[in-house]
Amino acid sequence: MQREKLQIWQETLNNHPKGLVVNAAAVVGIGFILRDTAATWFSLWFAISIAYSIIRGGLYLTYRKALRACADETALALPSTLHNLSVLGSAGLWAALACFGIPEFSPAYQFAVIIVVSSLASGSTATLASLQSIGKIYILIMLVPACLSLLMVGETTLSTLGILGFIFAWVMLGSHENNFQLLIHSFALAREKEQLFKQVSEQNQQIVQANAELEETVNERTKELQHLAHHDSLTGLLNRRGLFDQLPALEAVRDHQLIVLFFDLDRFKQINDGLGHDWGDQLLQAVASRLRLLVDRVVADCVPHSYAACRWGGDEFVVCLVSDEQMLAKIQAACEILQSRLSEPYVLNGREFKIGNSVGVFVGMAGSLTEMGHAVSFADMAASEAKGQGRGRIVFFSQRLSDERRRHLLLSDCLSQAHSNGSLALHFQPIVAAQSQRLVAFEALLRWHCPSVGAVSPMEFIPIAEDTGHIHQIGLWVLRHAVQLIENLPPETGLRDNLKIAINTSIKQLIRADFAGEVLAVLNSSQITTSQLVIEVTESVFDEQHMREVLASLSRLHQAGIEIHLDDFGTGYSSLSRLREFPLDAIKIDRSFVMASDEKSLAVIEGAVVIARKFGLRVIAEGVETQAQLDKLKTLGVDELQGYFIGKPAADIKHFLEMNA
Repeated sequence: MQREKLQIWQETLNNHPKGLVVNAAAVVGIGFILRDTAATWFSLWFAISIAYSIIRGGLYLTYRKALRACADETALALPSTLHNLSVLGSAGLWAALACFGIPEFSPAYQFAVIIVVSSLASGSTATLASLQSIGKIYILIMLVPACLSLLMVGETTLSTLGILGFIFAWVMLGSHENNFQLLIHSFALAREKEQLFKQVSEQNQQIVQANAELEETVNERTKELQHLAHHDSLTGLLNRRGLFDQLPALEAVRDHQLIVLFFDLDRFKQINDGLGHDWGDQLLQAVASRLRLLVDRVVADCVPHSYAACRWGGDEFVVCLVSDEQMLAKIQAACEILQSRLSEPYVLNGREFKIGNSVGVFVGMAGSLTEMGHAVSFADMAASEAKGQGRGRIVFFSQRLSDERRRHLLLSDCLSQAHSNGSLALHFQPIVAAQSQRLVAFEALLRWHCPSVGAVSPMEFIPIAEDTGHIHQIGLWVLRHAVQLIENLPPETGLRDNLKIAINTSIKQLIRADFAGEVLAVLNSSQITTSQLVIEVTESVFDEQHMREVLASLSRLHQAGIEIHLDDFGTGYSSLSRLREFPLDAIKIDRSFVMASDEKSLAVIEGAVVIARKFGLRVIAEGVETQAQLDKLKTLGVDELQGYFIGKPAADIKHFLEMNA
């Protein structure tokens, strides 16, 4: 028992410098981030934290001296107690920062504190793994006050983070216990190994053979543990640690070329969810086996220095190559072969599976392991771009891609506040009756002036809003302000009770179970009728995956009297039967057909009018820019018109109302 305590104390002191460095770096980092904060107490907190880190460093040297001089566990009592108290004191300082800072700081500073505190708590599962109780108390002190502070702020986002924080704390406690048990187990294995060798040394010449067999057993167990530490248990490929260890020291090949291929299986989750994890595991094993063979055959031919393949995690695989020559053309060819061969069908227990893959490639010069980690991240980024371009593609990392990702993250962050900080605006474009040219509706078009980057096109920020979930709040903002346009119309115009307002709606909004209720709630609290609102959707709503939820939302809205228009008609590829299945009132001919005005485009418009008449739908043409286009569309029987010739989108609609007077 005494020896085990000495081993635990030794392990604690081995990890202590890392914890000190990380904590000191976190203090300096948060000090830099919050240097402009108005909180007067923060400077005191920062000074105390710096001084405390220096004191802990001095105590560490004392601990080391005490460890070398100790003869029994009694001598360790005071140093270990001081160490434990200093660790918990450090956690207390961070807890104080979270308790006082989260209610007071701005959102950016709040998230900075949350990230630093969470990171320190997460890292402690490793650096404090040798301290079974102290490590858990440290995690709780770091996270519980912060989570309570988030909950007490009362803001939905922060409350959600607070709840997640408690869940993360629970997970971290489990991870810490697992790490502690693994450490104790490793000590036991080490002692067992030492005992085995001691027993062997005490044997006489009569059991030389037994001694050799015992050594072989120990070696096999060591190799097995080494293998488990460096290989993925499911596929047998290298794991992340094994990948970094197997590659040569990158410092020694700094003048060589480093290539990282990141393979991300396409739609693997559908197999996992649809057939179960057993089938998913078998498929991963088959992919890994094929990848191993392909790398040995294909990559080895064009990489003269070294290469390694690993399962990075989930359905992601990484192949790292080090070459002493520039070989971009060869790598391009190798990627195409690997992607093609990995996408060929897999037969498992008589059942055939087809699964594609998206590939991200990073090419650069070899360097440190830190740069190696960046290289994998860059390749991962390129693989994500490949998926975004339609899956089954190969994308090479570039600085442009990195810049786009940074811009994407910046816009994502800014969008979270766009609906409340005044950066959103609506422009309105008139829609008129084709025959009388009378104003019948306005389409509300969203504009965004991001405080950080300026004006951003809807083509860019709407997909980001959909991906991040911000589209819901933004959509409600658009609805409320569009309704206000009708409510604020002068009574003398005679339009307030009849004019319609059309808003574009994302499928991400429609699949929410409460979307229709939220729309009706806004209308019920307004002075306009449901018949004055138009919901415009694109053919993306015909997607089979979400059609039931979309149809439920649209049906409820339509039954309440709200019109449903199908926008950009003619550009999609859905079955025309959807026109019968969905509750539609009108279709909008895409501007590309109107602006082209050639025979084929006019034939599409004419056909759309005929189809619409059969289904009892009105036809609206957008993109009208000339009198000739207007006259032709009237001849073809289009009901309503929209475009620059009718009126350009504008924030002020007074001149539209004057033209209609």
